[in-house]
Amino acid sequence: MLKSVTLAVSVKPFRKPPVRADRMRGGRNKFGPMYKRDRARKLQMMRQRQIAVQTLRGSLGDSGLVLGFGPPYAAVPVKQEIQIPQVSSLTSSPESSPGPALLGAQPQPPQPPPPPAHDKWEAHSPHSASPDAFAFDAPATAAATPSSTAEPTSTESLRVSPMIREFVQTIDDREWQNSLFGLLQSQTYNQCEVDLFELMCKVLDQNLFSQVDWARNTVFFKYLKVDDQMKLLQHSWSDMLVLDHLHQRMHNGLPDETTLHNGQKFDLLCLGLLGVPSLADHFNELQNKLAELKFDVPDYICVKFLLLLNPEVRGIVNVKCVRDGYQTVQAALLDYTLSCYPSIQDKFGKLVMVVPEIHALAARGEEHLYQRHCAGQAPTQTLLMEMLHAKRKPNGGEMVNRNAEHTSTLDRLYVTLYHIIF
Repeated sequence: MLKSVTLAVSVKPFRKPPVRADRMRGGRNKFGPMYKRDRARKLQMMRQRQIAVQTLRGSLGDSGLVLGFGPPYAAVPVKQEIQIPQVSSLTSSPESSPGPALLGAQPQPPQPPPPPAHDKWEAHSPHSASPDAFAFDAPATAAATPSSTAEPTSTESLRVSPMIREFVQTIDDREWQNSLFGLLQSQTYNQCEVDLFELMCKVLDQNLFSQVDWARNTVFFKYLKVDDQMKLLQHSWSDMLVLDHLHQRMHNGLPDETTLHNGQKFDLLCLGLLGVPSLADHFNELQNKLAELKFDVPDYICVKFLLLLNPEVRGIVNVKCVRDGYQTVQAALLDYTLSCYPSIQDKFGKLVMVVPEIHALAARGEEHLYQRHCAGQAPTQTLLMEMLHAKRKPNGGEMVNRNAEHTSTLDRLYVTLYHIIF
C-alpha cells in the first residue's frame, strides 16, 4: 500500500517594486550618516561647553567667571572633517569623538595659541546675552549700534505691541555666535591649512539647520504643514542669511574677517554674501541705508518674518494662513515705526523697499554657489546643495530627472530633520 506524500511548496507572493508616486525608486536613506554627524556634532559642542565652563571655574572661581564671544572652547580637541590635500567624507559619522571622561584620560596634543585679541568678536547688543535683557527704551537700543541712535522713549515703549516683544524673544544671538565660531574652531584646530570655500559651505549648511530650527518654532509658521514650510524655507533661506549678517554687523559688531586657529583668515563678510566678494560694496551701501533708517532689533526680526512668510511663493497650499501672518507682521511693523520713530518719514515703506535689495544679493550668491557645485567645487549631499537644487525649475531631459531626485531627497531630509534631529 503506497502512502501519499504531500509536498509543501513555499511560494513567495508577488511584491511590487518600491516605486513612489513621483516614479522615484525607494530604498535606504543614504543621508543617515549625515543626520548622525549633525546630532553628534551638537552633542559634542554641548560637552565642549560644559568642559570649558568647568575649566574656567576651576582656574578663576565662580565669582570671576566671564564668558566672551570670541572663538570658544580653545582648549578642547575636536574631531576634524576638513583636511588638505584630501578632504574627508562629508557623511562621516563623528560617533568616535571622545566624550568628557575620555578627554580627561587621553593625552592632549599641544594647544594652538589663541587668535589675536583684535580678531575676537565681542557682542555689543544687550539681547545677545539673553533676549530678556533687551528693553524697548533709548539706552538699550542705543547700545545696540553706535551708528544708529535709537529714538523710542520709556513712554513710547509702552506702545510696543506684545507681538513685537514676542518676536524679539525668538532671537538668540549668543547661540548664533557660539555656533559660528565653534564650527570655525572645530574645523581648523590642529590643521595646517583648510579649504576656505569648503569651510564656508559647512558654515552655510549649519546656518540652514539653524534657520529650520528657528522657523519651525515661530508663530504662524509652526501651524503650516511640512510641505508649505519647506517651500517657504526654500524660497527665503538665503535672504534671511543676508539679513542675519546685516543684523550681526550693525547690532553686534561682527567684523569683516576673523583669524582661524591655524592662522588663516576667514572672510565673514564674504560669508554673508554667499561667497561673492564683488557684492561687498552693494552690501555696505545697504547697511548704510539701514543705519540712516535707525534700523533696530525689532525692525530686523519683523523684516525676517516678512521674508519667511511670503504669500507669493508658488505651490503653497495654505495661502490664507501665510498671507494672514504676513499682513499681521506688516501691521505690527507699521505700528512700531509710527509709534517709536515718528521723526523718520515713511520708515515702514523704506524698510519694505529694502526687501528686494536683500533678495537680489541673495539670488546672486545662490547662483554663484550653484555654479561652483555644478563644477564639482562644492560639497555634495548637504542641505545647502539640496536647497540650491530645489529652487531650480526643470528644463527637460536630464535636468528633470536630476531635479526630481534632489527634490525627493530634500523631502526625506526635511522630514528627518523634523522627527530625528530636533
